[in-house]
Amino acid sequence: MTSYELISSDLAARLGLKRLTLGLLAGSLVVNALLAGALLFKKESVSTVLIPVGFNEVTHPVSVSDSHVDQDYLMLVARDLLSLALNVTPANVDFNREMLLKHVAPDSFGAIDEALKVKAAQIKRLRATTLFEAQSMSVNAHALSVEAHGVKRHFIGKTETQRQKTSITLRFNLVAGKLQLASLSETDEKATKSSASHSL
Repeated sequence: MTSYELISSDLAARLGLKRLTLGLLAGSLVVNALLAGALLFKKESVSTVLIPVGFNEVTHPVSVSDSHVDQDYLMLVARDLLSLALNVTPANVDFNREMLLKHVAPDSFGAIDEALKVKAAQIKRLRATTLFEAQSMSVNAHALSVEAHGVKRHFIGKTETQRQKTSITLRFNLVAGKLQLASLSETDEKATKSSASHSL
């Protein structure tokens, strides 16, 4: 075999290896691109299971996903937000407002913040206290709404000045498995003046 033939066969072997390597790289790129596309466009529902703690809470785990929220969890969240909004004194009204606003939907933030600021100014000016006693709650997990019926009591110092039958409606948005308060509205059913004095 001549030198020319040896060089030619060596070049042919190298070209074959080069083509094989390029083919493997191209195949790898195609497979990676397909996997990346599958991951990007795959919609997988993630469900978070929450286990409540406490004797008076629900006794079973509750779940929240991108498209569904457990009815008991919705009730617990609504109850806590009701407490922040309605059980206020001059000492805690600003703290409660800030805590509640952490759960408000961005497009409702301005309106709810303004309403809470007006209420806070009134509470401080009158040095008043309000307490809400929920008597019943209607929860609609599909509509993401809760309606609480109860009595709101107003105090100046230790003297109860007013008692109102009130309905509070909370509406929520569910974004990435997180509940956001969209609206908080109150309807006074009946207001009665109380002359009795109660100790807090």
